[in-house]
Amino acid sequence: MHKVVWDMDPGIDDALALILALKSPEVQVLGITTVAGNASVEMTSANARRVLEYLNAGSIPVAMGAANPLNHPLEDALNHHGPDGLGNCDLPPPKVPLHPDKAWDFLARLVWDAPGEVALIATGPLTNVAYAFRRNPKLPELMARLVLMGGAYRLTPYGEGNRTLYAEFNIWQDPEAAHMVFNSGADIFAVGLDVTMDPAACLTSEHLGQIKTGHTPAAHLVAQLVEYQVKHHGCCRMHDPLALAMLLDVSLLDFKLARVEVVKGNDWNRGVTRILPSVGSHSIHVACAVDGPRFLELFLSRMLEK
Repeated sequence: MHKVVWDMDPGIDDALALILALKSPEVQVLGITTVAGNASVEMTSANARRVLEYLNAGSIPVAMGAANPLNHPLEDALNHHGPDGLGNCDLPPPKVPLHPDKAWDFLARLVWDAPGEVALIATGPLTNVAYAFRRNPKLPELMARLVLMGGAYRLTPYGEGNRTLYAEFNIWQDPEAAHMVFNSGADIFAVGLDVTMDPAACLTSEHLGQIKTGHTPAAHLVAQLVEYQVKHHGCCRMHDPLALAMLLDVSLLDFKLARVEVVKGNDWNRGVTRILPSVGSHSIHVACAVDGPRFLELFLSRMLEK
C-alpha cells in the first residue's frame, strides 16, 4: 500500500481520481492539500471535503493552500468544470472544518513524520509544492516519489497543449512553481497530455451507461461527473485518474527518462514543457504511452464494486 498526501484543485477529474483512490486498496490517503487552479482555493477546498464527506471519508484532513500562482493572477477553468467546479453535482456543502495548518506546512509534516514512506500526488498547479520545497529544501529527497499530472511533451500525437497550443493547464497556470519543482531533485513521475488525451483512455457515453448501472454512492457521483463532461465536451478525459493509476498499476503506463525545461514568464510559450536533448541531473520520468482499455477496465470495475 502506498501512503500518499495529495495536492489537488477539484475539478471534475480531481474528484474522479479521489473517488478512485478511496475505492482502491493500493493507496492510503493520509491527507489532502488544496490549491487554486480549476477554481478558487475556497471552492477547491470545499469540493475536496464535499466528495470526502459524501463517501464517508470526512476523517481525511484537508488543508487549504495558495490562492494564486507565484507570479500570475489565477485564471480558473470553471467554463470546463461547471460553476461549482464539479459539474453542478448535487453534493451538499461541507460540514467538516479545514485543517488549521497551511497546505505546505501540513504536506511537509506528513512527509517528515515518515521519511521515505510517503508519496506526493499533485494534480493541480504546483504552487503549494513549490512553497513546501522552498521552506524545506530537504523535503524532495524525503518523499517516496512525486507523481504529478502536468505538461505536454510531444512524445505522442496527443502531447500538445490544452490551455494554449503549446502548454498544459496546470503547468501554464504556475510555470515558476513547476520550474522549481521539476528541478528539485525529487523522484518525479509526470503524467501529461501525451497519455491523458489518448482517446483510448477517455470515458464515453457507452462507459457512462455502464457506470449508471451501479447503485453505490460512488457510482452515483461518478455518473454525474462523467455525464457533465460527456454532455459538454463529448467525452470525459481522465487526466488526474491516470496520474493516480501510476500508483495502482505501474504497468498501465510507459515512462521515458528525460530532462525537462519549463518555460517561465508570460510570453506565448509560457508553460511549455520542453524535453532537452540529453539526460542529466534532475531528470524526471515522463509518461509516453498508456494502455487505455486496461486503465478504463480498472476504473470501471472499481466504480461498480459494492
